[in-house]
Amino acid sequence: MPEHEAYQVVISKRAAKQLVEHAAFAAKLDEKLAHKLVSDFRQAAASLERFPFRNPVLRSEVFTVEKYRKLVFDKYRILLYQVKDQVVYVEYVIDGRQDYQWLLTP
Repeated sequence: MPEHEAYQVVISKRAAKQLVEHAAFAAKLDEKLAHKLVSDFRQAAASLERFPFRNPVLRSEVFTVEKYRKLVFDKYRILLYQVKDQVVYVEYVIDGRQDYQWLLTP
């Protein structure tokens, strides 16, 4: 499917909850950091409307199905998503500094 067509971006409840948790933690340090995190997430998610295939597939020795793509935003946050037809499903918002291999276990 050509990338110039607009895709619909759907944020899962799990991803929204994870974003809120990351923002709440950031707000304890500095409220501006929390606002920047949410703003960066919105920009990253919106960019998937036009170019969802520009980001690499998340690979693992354990997980053989190339299900998710990853988009790094806000320095080390990772937005994990999959593309089905004309819809981009954002499934996870994770901290790239932490172990997220549990996601890749079948």
